[in-house]
Amino acid sequence: MIKFQLFIDGTWLYSNTPRLVDASGEPGFALDFGKLPRVLADEVARAMGHDEYTVVRTHLFGSYADNVDPRDAEPVQRRLNFFSQLRQQHHYEIEAFPINFRGKRLRKTDREPNDPFEPKEKCVDIALATSMLFNASMPNAYDVAIAVLGDQDFKPVLQSVRRLGKRVAIASVQGACAGELSDPSDPARVRDFDILWLEELLPRLARRFEPHLLECQSPHHTGERSVTTTYYPKRGEKFYCESCRGMFARHRLEGGEGDESRPVRWAPAGTALGGAVSHKRMDKSYGFIRVEGCGEWDGPEYFFHDNDISDGTSFAELAEGELVDFEVKADPPAGKAPPARLVRRRPAVA
Repeated sequence: MIKFQLFIDGTWLYSNTPRLVDASGEPGFALDFGKLPRVLADEVARAMGHDEYTVVRTHLFGSYADNVDPRDAEPVQRRLNFFSQLRQQHHYEIEAFPINFRGKRLRKTDREPNDPFEPKEKCVDIALATSMLFNASMPNAYDVAIAVLGDQDFKPVLQSVRRLGKRVAIASVQGACAGELSDPSDPARVRDFDILWLEELLPRLARRFEPHLLECQSPHHTGERSVTTTYYPKRGEKFYCESCRGMFARHRLEGGEGDESRPVRWAPAGTALGGAVSHKRMDKSYGFIRVEGCGEWDGPEYFFHDNDISDGTSFAELAEGELVDFEVKADPPAGKAPPARLVRRRPAVA
């Protein structure tokens, strides 16, 4: 049984995803990162002549902008959501490091013309190299490292891993890969297989929204609850069929509040509740939790600040839609949501 581990330069991959989308030539093409480990492992296993293998771990190392101008909060959140999706839906091991933008805009063209500020990414390359070497030194951790990257700076670690007796495969993007890594003659001796070009694997990496059955969770649903849909809800998100969503929208247009028409009942201070992070303000470091699965208290939202997170998770790492548990801190201030405390991620169900 061949053991693979993937080591992905997440910042590089995120930046080059638009290039892959363009290369697909398909309108609306979406890359399925859940398929990426298996497709790459299939290619390498085939090159080795082995049918049996396992992907032990998929590691991704990336960065995100922190302390940015509030006008750029949305693209920052998109990247954080990308990392969270990989962790929650596809079980990637994620290490994400902040880049302090000192309150400035993300794009240089949006800053003052004479502003000398240049954001500096830290730790990503070192973290990837350290993890690859550490796992290579552990007995039976992996036989083959699949490195998804394109930066020449990784040459020393790729060479060192091979010296430790492990095999190395490189997957990259054409036009975004250093010559020393992609040279067919491999003079730097950084890999054991022909390079895997992600462009050539796009048909197998495409996200296909195949029809499947889901149960509508609207309390007003009529008939069989299992309906056919191509929608894939986020973790912790309730699914409502098209009919129920339309009914809710019509009711709102007529002046009603849909399922929210019942009076809001706030739980007393000290009550333990659970729910999903409904939305966040990255620029202000606060968010809201919508209560779900707590009976009579379902529906209302509770306010939390990054200081209210108690399990060591950073505010940036906590994704919208993620399930959490918390305790009501106090009664609601006039016209505002009550505060939460002891906010913590809900343990995954085995």
